[in-house]
Amino acid sequence: MLKGRFDTLFDNFLKQQPPELRPGLASRKAALREAGSTRMAMQQLQRRSQYEQDQLAAVQTEELENIAKSDPDDTAAFDAARHAGLDLIAKMNLDPQIRLQTEAAWRASTAKARMEALIAQDPGRAAKMLSAGPVTSDRQAGTPSTESLADLSPDNIRQLLRQARAATATQLIGARANIDLASQNAPNAIASTGSYSRPMPSPADFAAIYGVEEGGKHYQDFSRKIEVGRQAFGMRTMPNQAIHAALRDAEPGPGSSQEDQARYQVTAAAALKTLGLRRTDPAGYVREVFPDVDAAWSNVANSNDNQKGGDPEAYRNAFAISIAAQRQLGIESPQPLPTAVAQGIVNTLRKNEISESDKEAILHGLQAAGLDPDTRETLLRQLDEAGLSQPDQVDPITTAATGGRPSLAVNSGRPKSALEQAGEDFGNYLSEGFEALGRAPRGIGQILQDLRDSPWDFLEQLPVTPLAREQSPKGA
Repeated sequence: MLKGRFDTLFDNFLKQQPPELRPGLASRKAALREAGSTRMAMQQLQRRSQYEQDQLAAVQTEELENIAKSDPDDTAAFDAARHAGLDLIAKMNLDPQIRLQTEAAWRASTAKARMEALIAQDPGRAAKMLSAGPVTSDRQAGTPSTESLADLSPDNIRQLLRQARAATATQLIGARANIDLASQNAPNAIASTGSYSRPMPSPADFAAIYGVEEGGKHYQDFSRKIEVGRQAFGMRTMPNQAIHAALRDAEPGPGSSQEDQARYQVTAAAALKTLGLRRTDPAGYVREVFPDVDAAWSNVANSNDNQKGGDPEAYRNAFAISIAAQRQLGIESPQPLPTAVAQGIVNTLRKNEISESDKEAILHGLQAAGLDPDTRETLLRQLDEAGLSQPDQVDPITTAATGGRPSLAVNSGRPKSALEQAGEDFGNYLSEGFEALGRAPRGIGQILQDLRDSPWDFLEQLPVTPLAREQSPKGA
């Protein structure tokens, strides 16, 4: 409180009054001092109290933010933040009882902020601590479960427990969604681009969803599929012969360990995936792998936009570079068109709003590319398989373009899909390899049958234990 404040203000007020009024006012100074001084003292106390409250609020806000951003297990940082508020409270002009209440409220606020930071970091751990309740016998243990919970009221603990359980459920939902998305997309993304753009699930995520033991098994299976994708990406530009050689090199010998057998399974699955993609859509595969091939087909698409039927020279260049790339990879039966391009052409030809002259221009652009007879036959077969010869689109233009050829699927049994054929061919390759080595694992027939029926499940179908332990030599 500022002493003499009333006298100073009164004297200044008196100087501002007319001279004739000053004597009368001065005579009343003593009488006014008692009431005025008390009133001014109360105003000063109110201003000081408000100032202290404002300062305390600012410090508490800052320190609570520091606690929220810091590691909840960092006891030193937590104590520093808490003492900053307590030190300021100690300097305030407070009634002793109010001081105790203010200190208790600050301890509770800091404890709650620390627990909320733990909930944000590890809601499951926070829920376990809150479920156990406060431990008051060891306030200086330095962990949220002992030091912080002792300052929380039962209502605060119940509120934080609900918050922790809700955060745990949200975290588990996110972890499960992340696992599902990664399991579906990560192996193929890595096989195609070498990377996966979304976060990879961790072993802790699998353990949280499936439990420690079962989660470990799921994570191991997931990791093997990721490794298949990585190896498949490494095989993208390898010729088929080199892939077969890599598979032979990876084959475990007699007495091999489970790790060797697991590595072989991964390499075999990567080889099957790569060879299957090449058989399914060889032209589309090289377009995805080689930028020059993709650029050539992009030029074809641009030429189709600029002129009816496209530019024959653009088609000629795309056919040449695509087939050359397929032969470089050792693909025995190159296809001139990527499946997507062939389907796009057929979809255009099957549109009723497309005039016959435009259809003729499209087919003429393909024929003008100067393909050799064998490649032209393959091209027509691709268009036929894409649906060009289906009954609802038989007209003079398409009939003339295909030379009156009937649909390849007519009067024949259901053809094997390219993926099924890849599995069968790969199974034959494995059978021939075992035969050449003069030994075959017991039960290999059923394994190869499963491989042909479901080639993409090949990784799960192979046994985990080394096949060499079950070998029965033929030529010994």
